Amino acid sequence: MVIMKIMRKSLGQRAGRSTISILALAFSVALLLVISHIHEAVRSYARQVSSEADLIVGAPSQPVHLVLYSLFRIGPPPRVIPWEVYEDIAGLKEAEWVAPVSTNESHRGYTVTGSTGRYMDTLKLKAVNFIGSSGAGTVFRNDLSAFIGSELAEEYHPGETLTIANGFSPSLKDEYQTPFIIQGVLMETGTSLDNNILIPIEGLRKTRKAHGIKSDYINFILIKLKHRQSLFKVQQALKSKYQVPLEVVIPALELEKLGHYERMLNNVFMAMSFIIVLLSLMMIFFNLSAGFAERKQEVELLRMVGARPWQLAGLTLAEPVLQIIFALFSGVVLYKVSTLFLGGWIPVVNSIALPVGHLFWLLLLFLLGFLIACLPAWRMYGFSKRT
Repeated sequence: MVIMKIMRKSLGQRAGRSTISILALAFSVALLLVISHIHEAVRSYARQVSSEADLIVGAPSQPVHLVLYSLFRIGPPPRVIPWEVYEDIAGLKEAEWVAPVSTNESHRGYTVTGSTGRYMDTLKLKAVNFIGSSGAGTVFRNDLSAFIGSELAEEYHPGETLTIANGFSPSLKDEYQTPFIIQGVLMETGTSLDNNILIPIEGLRKTRKAHGIKSDYINFILIKLKHRQSLFKVQQALKSKYQVPLEVVIPALELEKLGHYERMLNNVFMAMSFIIVLLSLMMIFFNLSAGFAERKQEVELLRMVGARPWQLAGLTLAEPVLQIIFALFSGVVLYKVSTLFLGGWIPVVNSIALPVGHLFWLLLLFLLGFLIACLPAWRMYGFSKRT
């Protein structure tokens, strides 16, 4: 009890410096954990989405661009390919399912995406506010149903109707007169899909024909194979089969190439965060060293009442260790609050729990802090033996 009272008084005398040290370490720990969490969440989401589609077929373009647009809606849409290509690919015996996607229509500046439920399942999309039902599925009720992105929910509501038009800057003659009824609202994804309107591809085709458009077209096709062993065989066969030039990419391989640069960037941020953590730990060390002269009188008084050198060293060690433990705890709390905030901005952040690797970082930081705290404790031990 006496030791605890002495420690409280000692910390109270250096409350200002101790608070600054604790806050600096807590914020740097939170930054390190948040960067690591975002990296793991994005990688996990990319793996989940890319694993749903084994091949992506589109017009000739950069493979990475085709994958990023098809799965994450990053970049401009690829050029169109004929509907007949999809019909032929849909008949492949190696294919488990095939999903065509068209993004060439719009509604008042919002992109209209025509596809099937398979495409929405691949992108892990969920929806709320169904007409006549409840849940989070994304099954179209009929060919004239539509799901709207979360950013459109303020302007439109389930049960309302909307019409679409050909192109992104359509004139009156480009507008299709067939109305689509809004079935539900997609949950926020953090991508451009949040301002998209999703409709069934068959409903889109019928609407085009009713408007007098005879030739069907799509932007890309997702393919899921029955057996991944046939992946490269099917890829080569599709590349050489059609007179129309096609790009056939394996999304997992393209994302792995891109992941190399993403990991490099993440390592830079992690290194910067770790350096900030080390600087915070050094701040604690220098605060202890600066206060060493102030504690000489305390040591002499404690030695007079019978305190032993190892007890004084333990007291000197306990203060920074308590500061480090409290800072690590505060850093974890800040990290959890930050991920809750970021989850509303980057929904994929909520897709994973606290990664196990975070526990390793916390243990490593505690050990580093403990080693740094041992230096002034050893110095105190040597000084108290001489008094």
